[in-house]
Amino acid sequence: MSTPASELLDGSAAARRAAAQILAEHRFHQPNVPRPLHGLLSAIGNVVDAPLKAIQSLVDKLGTILPGGVTGAWALLAAVVVLGAVAAAMRLARRDLAATAVPRAPGRVSAGELETLAAAAQDAGRLDEAVRLRFRAGLTRLSDGETVVSAPTRPTVEIARALGSSRFDSLARRFDEIAYGSSPATADDVDRQRREWPQILRAGRAPDPARGEP
Repeated sequence: MSTPASELLDGSAAARRAAAQILAEHRFHQPNVPRPLHGLLSAIGNVVDAPLKAIQSLVDKLGTILPGGVTGAWALLAAVVVLGAVAAAMRLARRDLAATAVPRAPGRVSAGELETLAAAAQDAGRLDEAVRLRFRAGLTRLSDGETVVSAPTRPTVEIARALGSSRFDSLARRFDEIAYGSSPATADDVDRQRREWPQILRAGRAPDPARGEP
């Protein structure tokens, strides 16, 4: 005896409903576990992924014009990275050498040593440091020659008063702008220090009428 079609349809619908109820149970779904670091980790992933995509895009573009294609582009990129690392290492080595090449006497650095350090700083592009060192060397030579006693430790206004030199006044004014202001040194500032100090040292101090000096 055959089963009516309506009963078959009702049975199929009931089976689907039963299956849907079973699949809706929690064991068939991933639990909703709190993920407090998800946003942070996603942001970090985006930050890391962005430069990698940019590099890949650059390599793809270079691969269309270089003879070796993408392989040649990666090789060129690797060479640039290596050259940059070598240049940075050499610059650090020169800086360390400039800082340690001249032995310093305990408690005092000679004018010659200061000038050597100034030249090294200038070669390394540290112009502010070169100006400071050359100015300090000049003050040290003033003190060594007893033109101005203890010149390196005295205010520049006192040294200017003792020397009475417009050359020194101009040099000291620019030094103050670089050392204590926000004005960066230029190559011309370093050259001026080198040119002007021999003239200042040769001229010596100004006559002091209070001491009976003509």
